[in-house]
Amino acid sequence: MLGHKNIQTTQHYAKILDKKVSENMIILRNKWDAVNSNLSSNVKII
Repeated sequence: MLGHKNIQTTQHYAKILDKKVSENMIILRNKWDAVNSNLSSNVKII
């Protein structure tokens, strides 16, 4: 939990953290999709 003398400082950092988490989740999703795409293209049904 963030805590500062000035609530505006806490709110500022909270917004930055939310934005960073969202950006990282997009990157992670793209990597996940790429891995799954490669795996499914290598699967052969006999």
